Amino acid sequence: MKGSIKLAIAAAAAIVTVAPVMAQDYPTAAVRIVVPFPPGGSTDIVGRLLASHLGDAWKQTVVVENRPGGNGMLGPTFVARSKPDGYTFLLAAPSIATAVTSMKDMPINPEKDLEGVSQLISTDYAMAVNAKQPMKTLKEVIDFAKANPGKLNYGYFAVGSRLTTEYFSTLAGIKMNPVGYKGENPMVTALASGEVEVGLSTIAAMREFANRGEVRILAITGEKRSPVFPDVPTAAEAGLPAFDSSVWFGIFAPAGTPAAIKNKVSQEIARFTQKPDVIAKMESFGLTPKASTPEQMSRHLSTDIKRAVETAKLAGIEPQ
Repeated sequence: MKGSIKLAIAAAAAIVTVAPVMAQDYPTAAVRIVVPFPPGGSTDIVGRLLASHLGDAWKQTVVVENRPGGNGMLGPTFVARSKPDGYTFLLAAPSIATAVTSMKDMPINPEKDLEGVSQLISTDYAMAVNAKQPMKTLKEVIDFAKANPGKLNYGYFAVGSRLTTEYFSTLAGIKMNPVGYKGENPMVTALASGEVEVGLSTIAAMREFANRGEVRILAITGEKRSPVFPDVPTAAEAGLPAFDSSVWFGIFAPAGTPAAIKNKVSQEIARFTQKPDVIAKMESFGLTPKASTPEQMSRHLSTDIKRAVETAKLAGIEPQ
């Protein structure tokens, strides 16, 4: 009996010792970051900046793999079902939290099948119209929609953007028709071409289209104006103080990924978000670098899922 106990203690000690050693040597092979949206959007931009930093820091290949589709859940499902060895990560946006409001049969449970590693950025949404539209302010959009019920179409690229736009409509007392797209960049491209009249997206995705005069940004959803578009009012300044919504991007790993590896990646992400060139680059897109611990990222996801369910009920959105 005593021998068995000694063996068990020795085995447990070995496991505790191996984990830090694994993290110290990690990574010894290529690492991939799965982005659940097409190339060109703000998540893709951030993912490639991070991959470049991690590759340089680790002297190892780090690649971005775009896996759009499945209502934004194709990428998260792939990562959740991947081997939890620290070589496959997910770059997620709030759509992973809001998916529960649109899908009756979720392929995974984000809270149980994925584990937080670190937040990456925080940013705000920009509400815009096609530049050929006569509306110059948020109030004019609301007034037009009230005078012409159902004549405005809005584009959305994920459940989160739809949920936020529907929340705006609820606050404004208007009704617009939703038109879905497979990614942020395709949605903004459709807005710029006039395929839809209204669109809500991140400042990073809207920036180039706005600078080319193809879309007109009417309001920013944050607490303060964006340095990228200092002349654009906040939603509060435009008359909708309750329309305050921010966006986060974060890194997640398959459930069961060793804590030592998650901590090592989290610490490297913290260094990434503190680099002056990264901060300058991000801010030029309207993004704010922001890191966190694995535990904080997991709690953030759980909080957002709860909030999304409550908001969906308010907006009358039911899972399909």
